[in-house]
Amino acid sequence: MEKYSKWRDSGTGIHPFLQPVPARAQQAALTKALDFVKNYLIGPLVSVVRLSALAVTAAFDVTTSAIGTLIVVPVIKRAWVRCTQAVWARVALLIIGFCSIDFKVVSLQKGRRSAADSAGSSGRKRGVKSGDIIVANHVSYVDILYLVAKYSPVFVALDNASTYAKPISVWAALVAPARQTPALLPAKEARPLKSIIEEARLKSLGPVVVFPENATSNGRALLQFLPVFENPENLDPKSDIHVLALKYPFHSFSPAYSVGSQLGHLFGMCCQVFNSLSVRQLEQSEAPSIKDSPMFCDSGADAVDLDEAVKEKMLQMSRLRMTKLTAMDKRDFLSFYYMRVKGYRPTI
Repeated sequence: MEKYSKWRDSGTGIHPFLQPVPARAQQAALTKALDFVKNYLIGPLVSVVRLSALAVTAAFDVTTSAIGTLIVVPVIKRAWVRCTQAVWARVALLIIGFCSIDFKVVSLQKGRRSAADSAGSSGRKRGVKSGDIIVANHVSYVDILYLVAKYSPVFVALDNASTYAKPISVWAALVAPARQTPALLPAKEARPLKSIIEEARLKSLGPVVVFPENATSNGRALLQFLPVFENPENLDPKSDIHVLALKYPFHSFSPAYSVGSQLGHLFGMCCQVFNSLSVRQLEQSEAPSIKDSPMFCDSGADAVDLDEAVKEKMLQMSRLRMTKLTAMDKRDFLSFYYMRVKGYRPTI
């Protein structure tokens, strides 16, 4: 749309903020007929049932979380939270239509043995543990459900200036895509990522998820990454970095969410029989290591720019292009978008 051309990336020609639509080649007569049945006849009824079931799972999570606050032993509390959240999030994904998720551990080195073979020979730890860092692109609130189901992690909001962070709840992370990214975090709430990581490790809270884009895109391209690892106060040499790339293949309605009513988007997604999610995790022996950063590397010549290394790995894994747009551009876009839609207020 021409009125949003200001936010079209000049280098790639991609608009990363508007909701993705099917290619014209996919919009055949039969497809349109099926979409009509799905969107106006059967789909809404199915969606109402699914949304009702989601409400039940939400009540389950609230109840189990309240019980979890009564547990004082960190290991037992972590086991309880991990189990209950994994069940809640996985059931929620099933209800929405993510019956199976295409997950693969991949190697970017040509001629490399399979991840299963190399896992036994590499000295790097393979598992994701409390206090590790998961770096992923951010496409939808569904990302949160997937990460909760698989890792039960700690989510953080990033400060766009200092790259400090603050922990946020799962529910705050779920609704964050529908809200404007704060330009800055309150000074009293923002703290170095390292302190959050150390707390997660000490209290067995799980790995820490970092979305370096700090906003959702529509899955067509990547936004500029914040230089999270440029700040020495964010680096903890005890943490491993795990790089994930998430994509949502679709034919009619995209699970990617960038703008508009989040509840309306969820309703549309629930109208579909099934939805697809593809996840690629970088083989751990190829992931950037904090110990190779200039702060910890003994030889300056061998030091690695972690932010550039993570960006390069993400581009290769996702096969997406990097735009020049940032989370602050997304913030400006949302302001303009909601101003033009008369009387509209983003709903959760």
